[in-house]
Amino acid sequence: MYVVMTSAAAMPMSCWGRYRNVAVVKINQHMTARGQLPKMISRRAKGVLALYHMGRHNVGYTERCAYAKAVKEAETRCHTLNNASPTVDPAEMFTWGGSA
Repeated sequence: MYVVMTSAAAMPMSCWGRYRNVAVVKINQHMTARGQLPKMISRRAKGVLALYHMGRHNVGYTERCAYAKAVKEAETRCHTLNNASPTVDPAEMFTWGGSA
């Protein structure tokens, strides 16, 4: 099962404002059955099978801020991945960013 996770982002002191990490995390069946989430956004966390980090985004005051847009996009991808066939590779369904 795929879930959306967020956490505080570590940024240098020259960056003003608040930034947060956004990630789509695939958790194992044991964590899903117990209704648990991993403690951190990391591939090394207990119960994490795959991690798709979507970046660090500025938290603004409206729904048009970068963070709100990233969370909405992550929730859309998570919904699509959870409803897809189990044999489908997530890398083939979406482009996760990068250069052209």
